[in-house]
This record gives sequence, structure tokens and C-alpha cells, in this order.
Amino acid sequence: MDEKRDKKIVIIGAGPIGCYTAQVLKTYGYHPILVEEHTQLGRPLHCTGLIGEKVFFEKRPFNIKTSSILNTIDGAVIHYDSQSFVIKREKVAYVVDREKFDKELGSGLNILYKNKFLGIKKDKRSYIVQTDKNHLYADIVIGADGANSSLRKMLNPQANDIKFYKGLQLRIQTKPRHKNFVEVYLKKPSFFWIVPEQEDIVRLGTISENPSQQLKEFLREIKIKGKILNRFGGIVSIGICKYTVKENVAIVGDAACQLKPISYGGIYFGLKSASLLCDCIKEGRLSAYDSLWKQGLGREIKIGLVVRQIYHQLNYDELKKMFELLRSQKDLIEKIGDFENHSKLFLELFKRPQIYPHLASLFKIFLSKIINE
Repeated sequence: MDEKRDKKIVIIGAGPIGCYTAQVLKTYGYHPILVEEHTQLGRPLHCTGLIGEKVFFEKRPFNIKTSSILNTIDGAVIHYDSQSFVIKREKVAYVVDREKFDKELGSGLNILYKNKFLGIKKDKRSYIVQTDKNHLYADIVIGADGANSSLRKMLNPQANDIKFYKGLQLRIQTKPRHKNFVEVYLKKPSFFWIVPEQEDIVRLGTISENPSQQLKEFLREIKIKGKILNRFGGIVSIGICKYTVKENVAIVGDAACQLKPISYGGIYFGLKSASLLCDCIKEGRLSAYDSLWKQGLGREIKIGLVVRQIYHQLNYDELKKMFELLRSQKDLIEKIGDFENHSKLFLELFKRPQIYPHLASLFKIFLSKIINE
């Protein structure tokens, strides 16, 4: 038997990134065990369920099925006050049944349900993974345990720069105003989204420090009426982890803050990072994982953090100017805008001197931050 493939690997968390990591490792000949505190995959729901087309159609070691797709998104309607404009990008994203999406990713895996992770202890060259029901021995431990990751705290005990925000989404029985377009409302202190799930259901939500109160006010303002079928939410963690691997312990996905700071989506970044992690394990160079994923995604996350910080600092007049700027560059957004890599658009915008009058002070702040990075 191949000594490398005989390594015992335990993954904490059987969300989509944990399951994907396990599926890739299986294709490489490993036999990972997943530890999951809940009773089933896909519950409770935490995600908007809006997933970019690259998740399904970009080549990767383990391909993801498309059977969870409920609706195709062909662009977005951007709102500010009573004004709006449309950005068209055919098949840019898909609305999915997240429970089905997760369960398909977990098919055929060795998952220990109802096992609450308690911690790990070093045992000579291996680890003892402790849950409230089991003690598991592992040569490699992977934390895919989400935004409030216990393993991230273990690797980064002084991570004071990581910020946490609450997300809340309502599933409402009402006819979408735009069947194949997401609606985005630019507001203070955050933004809101309306995602058409099916012909008679929309998903409406926001992420902020007080999403429940803000959603109530938003619903009154836009006058959407309909039965609230479900309410679900969760926590997102924003920042850069100094360490995502130490010795034979690694973190991936939301646990490693591998998500887009502007839209908070983490599936695509998590999949890319998980593929790199699995390659590093297969090649016997786990220590290289941190630098490899940051080479590919670190700059994107840093730029996103800067843009997000600036957005939250804008006053209402500046937010209006940002809306006007985006509207004036509609053709450019439709041409090069990337659902997964927002920095491409921002960096292209900064090459156009004619837009500086729109947000001159904003550009100075942004450029100074980028240079300082």
C-alpha cells in the first residue's frame, strides 16, 4: 500500500467545501473522515444560493453536478433611490437548491453526523481529534468548519483583524419582478439583494451588524408582499488569515476567510483553495498550501477588503456618485465584469482618467491603499 495514501485525514465540517475536499482526496486514493455536528447535509441553511457559472463549468479534480440548479441568472438590476440600470451577462450565475447541492457533494463520503468538534491534541507525530462522541486519530486535520472556525482560532490566536457580520435571508412567496435578473439595492450601511428562485418565490437578504431590523425597514420601503416561507441566516468572517496551515493542520473555505469581501460569496474561492490543498497533500508538501492559495486569491481578497471598507465609509452623496459612475460604465461592466473576480473591473476602471471627476477623493483613497498593500 502507498504510504502516502495510507495517511489518516480528518476533516472538520461537512459543508460544501469540506465535502468537496473529501471528494478530491478520494479521487487521489485517500479515505478521509468528515466530522459534522448536524444531523444532515444542507441544514441549517446559511447561504444565498446564488452561485457563479464557474463553479459548475470550470474544470477541476471533482466535477459538481448541475441538478441542483433552479434558475439561470442573466445579469443584475442595480438600484439607488428611485433610479436603476440593468447589467446583462447571459448565464453569469445560477440559483440553486442549497440542500440538494450540499447533499450531492457529500454523496458516498464517510461522514460522522451529530459529532460536535471539541478540539485536537498532538500525539507524537499524529493528532487526536476529539468530539463529544469520538476520539479519532489523524495524520492530517483539515478545518472546513465555517466562519466561526475553531481551528482558525487555534492557528491564529491573535487574529484581531478578522471581522464578523450577520447575514439574514427571507424566502418569500411572491412573483419576481425580474425572472432572470438579481436585484441589488445600494444603501447604507450595507446593500440588499433580491434573487428570483422560481416563478413564484424570491430570496431577499442582507449582511450587516443588524440585518433583522434593516430587512424589516427594507421590506416596508420596497413594498414587497407575500408569505415568508423561511428565514435563515448565519455569520460571515471577513479578513486575511495570517496562517492557514501549521505542521499538519490546515483550514479551508470560510474557515480560512476564502470569500469575496464585497458580495460575501465563498463557494468558488473555497473550491479553488480546496483543490490546491488536496494537491499539496498528494504531493507531500502541505506547508506550501498557504503561499499557493494566497498567490492566486490573496490580491483579490485584499482589493475586495479595500473596496468594501471604502463603500461603508461613503456618505449618501458619495454613494449616489458611485451609482452614477457604475451606470456610466455599464458597457465596460457587461464586457469584462467577472462574477468571481471583482478586482478585474476595479483595476480596469482605474485606467480611465475620464471617470476621475465622478469620485476623485474615492480614487485617491483606493489607490493609496492598493499601493500601501
